[in-house]
Amino acid sequence: MPNRIIKILTQVFRPLLTTFILACFPFVSLANGDQQEALPLKEGVMAQMEKVANWQIARTQHMTHVGRARAGSEAYGRWIQGAFYKGLTKLAERSENPFYETWIGYVGKDHNWKLGKVKYFADDHVIAQTNLWYYRRHKNEEALAPVKETFDWLIEQAPDNSLEFVADRNKDKVHNCQWRWCWADALFMAPPALFELSSITGDPKYANYAHKEFKATIDYLQDPKTKLVFRDSRFFNKKGKFEEQVFWSRGMGWVYAGVVHSLESLPVGHKYRSYYEALYLQLSKTIVALQKADGAWPMSLLAGENYKEPETSGTAFFTYGIIWGMNNGLLESEAYLPAAMKGWKVLSSAVHPDGKFGWVQGVNEKPDVVTKDDSQLFGVGAFLLAGSALYDFLGQK
Repeated sequence: MPNRIIKILTQVFRPLLTTFILACFPFVSLANGDQQEALPLKEGVMAQMEKVANWQIARTQHMTHVGRARAGSEAYGRWIQGAFYKGLTKLAERSENPFYETWIGYVGKDHNWKLGKVKYFADDHVIAQTNLWYYRRHKNEEALAPVKETFDWLIEQAPDNSLEFVADRNKDKVHNCQWRWCWADALFMAPPALFELSSITGDPKYANYAHKEFKATIDYLQDPKTKLVFRDSRFFNKKGKFEEQVFWSRGMGWVYAGVVHSLESLPVGHKYRSYYEALYLQLSKTIVALQKADGAWPMSLLAGENYKEPETSGTAFFTYGIIWGMNNGLLESEAYLPAAMKGWKVLSSAVHPDGKFGWVQGVNEKPDVVTKDDSQLFGVGAFLLAGSALYDFLGQK
């Protein structure tokens, strides 16, 4: 009788126990000659992604239209939620649980698939990437229409103002640089949507506009010596608290992931692809050299080990971009895998027992402070991007 009971209990609880073990111990040591290289279990990566996404979604419901969405940058359609949903689309593609795609459709429909409230502002364009993803999968014209209308309007405006940073947004195209992509974050937010819109519609005008403006921003903000990208022109001559030149980790992460997402919509042979491949390779080589010994990237990239905190939003974007390059034949695994695995260990260890993703620097424009309990939607989005790339990498093994 005791043996029979034990057998029944084992059958009932084994799936729960397996999920618990994978979530708590997501790495396994695999022998490789005389070396031991810790690679995560594919199932463990998926378990962590779902755990983190579930924690966040449960705390996002009050931001839906029905739930009286928060005002300001946390509202649906704006960049904070937009970056989260970009990551969630990657999970939805890979998870066997249909809930994530259903949730994306529910929230999009709840808001009539509208973009953010400032029509010309790149931060309010990032949600367009989710709209286009949903259109690809469901041929939902309601998701496509606001994206096309917004970018048709923007291209018609043809802003040509200076990229020198002016903080206050207004309708003055002459003095407000944010009509264009004058800050690093914008390269994550808007260009991938324009490239994807060209791919969907077959109209090259969106890709032509995106490339012209993307290249103008890189030409303006990329430091010729370090090859890093300043957050905006205010940082050209600023020094950080360790007297280093200031290159903000998450700002650089926005750029790196923006290049990746642009490449995803530019097929081999496209006239612009070689530019983004070359930029991607240049940034990858630069970024990997700046990783700290603990596997994280410092909030101020040239401050190195002076930053003790394992900030995870920048680290997630870099880990994502590196693994994506290995998956797509642009980076050699032998050279880049160690950095990617060190980065993932940092991200994995930042997941709290309940699924909260910590060590995410809050809304900012420069290196500042971060604690273990700090979390943000955009950080979760970056974590899901990194996890999705790693999941694909492990699936090739």
